[in-house]
Amino acid sequence: MRRVAIIIDSLKIGGAQRLVSAFASNASMYGIEPVIINLRDGSPSAILDVVLAAGVKVITVPSYSLFNIKRLRWLVSFLRESKIDVVQTHLMYANILGSTAAHLANLPVICTLHSTHVKSGWRGRILKRLEDYCLQKFATRILAVGDMVSTAHQGHYGDRVVDVIPNGIPEIGDVSASDRARLRSELGVNGHPIIITVGRFSTSKGYQDMIEAFRLLQQKNLKSKLLMVGSGSTQDSIRSQIEKLDLGHSVILAGERHDIPQLLASSDVFASSSHREGLPLSVLEAMMAGLPVVATAVGDIPNVVTRDTGVIVPPHRPEMLAAALEELLTNPNKRQEMGKAARDRAVQEYSVDVWMKRHVKLYEDVIHSHGRQPVS
Repeated sequence: MRRVAIIIDSLKIGGAQRLVSAFASNASMYGIEPVIINLRDGSPSAILDVVLAAGVKVITVPSYSLFNIKRLRWLVSFLRESKIDVVQTHLMYANILGSTAAHLANLPVICTLHSTHVKSGWRGRILKRLEDYCLQKFATRILAVGDMVSTAHQGHYGDRVVDVIPNGIPEIGDVSASDRARLRSELGVNGHPIIITVGRFSTSKGYQDMIEAFRLLQQKNLKSKLLMVGSGSTQDSIRSQIEKLDLGHSVILAGERHDIPQLLASSDVFASSSHREGLPLSVLEAMMAGLPVVATAVGDIPNVVTRDTGVIVPPHRPEMLAAALEELLTNPNKRQEMGKAARDRAVQEYSVDVWMKRHVKLYEDVIHSHGRQPVS
């Protein structure tokens, strides 16, 4: 078994966190014994529940400051004493702290980039420069979750290459007709097509555009429902927009849910209005659930969603988002054809099995290049 330390900024809901939970749930089947180190508070979350249910050890080491010397010393000591074979970090704080600690512990470290976005403001610029420095100097390998993410960061680390392993997701089992009917009844959407979107409520998701697009659909008397799954900082403002436009009867704010695969499989069309992305898991999960996708042309989405599997529109254009959704809502046969093609593509290119095997190979490469032997 390879012992892998996964270091991440937090275990709150997010794309990187969902990847870590998928990794934890499948690691043992691929000869990996993971331990997850969480740099923020350990308050309950759906991600933490999944990780603990998989029997994976989680250690929480919060600090009000990234530059906490006591935490850094503890991390170096833990990595040395726990016979870790390789470290993998996710997100900015973990990339900075984890790469430094792994370097001091003389361990190979893979630093993972999840987004094309760089935080704004002077503090964000300073942290980005520090991350760039640490990755250039300390990372054994630098990994991006998609081609556009790799391209966005190429050149930030001198002549270092940014590798790519596209995100992977578990295959979704079939949802029975009775379970689909039950879920739709619970949501109060019997007899109506469901547009579903899944993600953290943040400005980057462009949910104001999503609500505006849905308003335009309602003006055309398309009897559909919009199901929004997730929570976050912009949830209150989105709720206010819904109320102001008198859409409360048609828009469902479902909050965080543990049954996202079932909700996807019980819906009809997936929509994404993001202004920026990397390679969003929500899009891949929708495809795996057999849904056609209507999404904005940001990040790696145009590389994933083909003409056979969905429709791509420009960001910040709710009228075009509405037109694409209308096309699919009024054409059930096209929805079905696109949904089948989407599932086929997701299984072939983005399954968790393919993703895990690529990671195992990467781990072996960096471990051997670092001269470490397997821990018995």
